Amino acid sequence: MLEVYCDSSYYDNDDSYIGCTVFLNGRQLHQSTTKVQNCLGSNLNCELEALDLAVILAKIFSGNDKEIIIYNDSTEAVKFFQAKRGEVEKEFLGSSVSFEYIPREKVNQIIADSLSKKFPIFYLNIPTFKVESFSRREDILSDIARNGRSIFYLEKDEELSTKKKICYRLIIRTMDKILSDELLYIVKKGGLGTQIKVGEEIRKNLSDPKVISVLKAKGIRLEDSYFLLTDESWGLRGADNQAYSILPFPVPHRIICDEVDRSPQNLLRRASRFK
Repeated sequence: MLEVYCDSSYYDNDDSYIGCTVFLNGRQLHQSTTKVQNCLGSNLNCELEALDLAVILAKIFSGNDKEIIIYNDSTEAVKFFQAKRGEVEKEFLGSSVSFEYIPREKVNQIIADSLSKKFPIFYLNIPTFKVESFSRREDILSDIARNGRSIFYLEKDEELSTKKKICYRLIIRTMDKILSDELLYIVKKGGLGTQIKVGEEIRKNLSDPKVISVLKAKGIRLEDSYFLLTDESWGLRGADNQAYSILPFPVPHRIICDEVDRSPQNLLRRASRFK
């Protein structure tokens, strides 16, 4: 049995995306994120686009399977395709094709929903930096501990975040104390990767001479600083040990992380041994 789960994330004034995942006899074969360019201005039309794409994927992966089920979490979109089931089946040479509603909370539909909100950042025309693991790097840890380097990282503000928007707080600190935690960045979920949007906003902000002047008055140096990748900024991590920075590209700085414990506390605890 071949199963295709599809979902879409529609945004009125932004790019919309379709997420799909394909299972053959319970084994996942495929997952993808696809930009929707002409969804005709409604969530329903976007879901119909998702089901159209699911049918195409079913043709690609069906082989000799006689039973094909395509799932979506929009009752109206599923009803529309159920009505044209006979027309669709003609394209499958004897296979049975059915369209079923499934709640978004079901495990495989959650995957499709997540894929519809995820943008493949490695396609973006943005410079990347090498990510360095600090866990066994005495040079990085001692530099942070002994030279008062500025550490930048993001925290999600749960109180200011909503179902549609996420609020990130930019933390700037040294080994000894927090120097700034008042800069907030609120972005809409979905479309172009949420953390990519935040990174772009922060880079623009940190390139503003007025902002730089205020930060310098607090003792914050952008040069030779560190951008710490945490769970809240892991979406900036790309392929081949590269990542997108929140700091302006011309500023000399380094991106660091720990693959297992991504918390700022882990970095500070490790660096404290070198103070």
